Amino acid sequence: MSEGETGAGDEPAAPGPAAATGGEEGPGKMLSALLAALRSGGDDGAAALWAALTPRARGPLGDVDGARRALGNELLAPLVGHAAAEVDPWELHGEVGRTHVRVVGDPARTPSGQATTALYLVSARRDAETGWRLTGLRRDDLPWA
Repeated sequence: MSEGETGAGDEPAAPGPAAATGGEEGPGKMLSALLAALRSGGDDGAAALWAALTPRARGPLGDVDGARRALGNELLAPLVGHAAAEVDPWELHGEVGRTHVRVVGDPARTPSGQATTALYLVSARRDAETGWRLTGLRRDDLPWA
């Protein structure tokens, strides 16, 4: 079951049943905006990632250029220009939540010319001043990641 799905050339689908826990009032809106920016690629994705992170989560990156570099590594690269994304229902516990996101890479952007998939664990928290922000984003389908 997914909160929203996007396909190549399509706009994000209407939120599904998980919208009650991850939609307008939850972290779903923030994540949907981030995925849309990452899908478009370029500098928009890096700027959106930087804006979505909590100050603490930004620390290892240093600045938006660090976010750009991180999106170029093999762990996060499938997010950039992905062909489709599926978001699982959010698990919310008060002001924190987490979900899994599966992205399908655009075959035109992969060395093999075939669609690839990647699974990410996304965690977020709500701050009274800034709303929902990412506290973590990690690849969850590779044992060494």
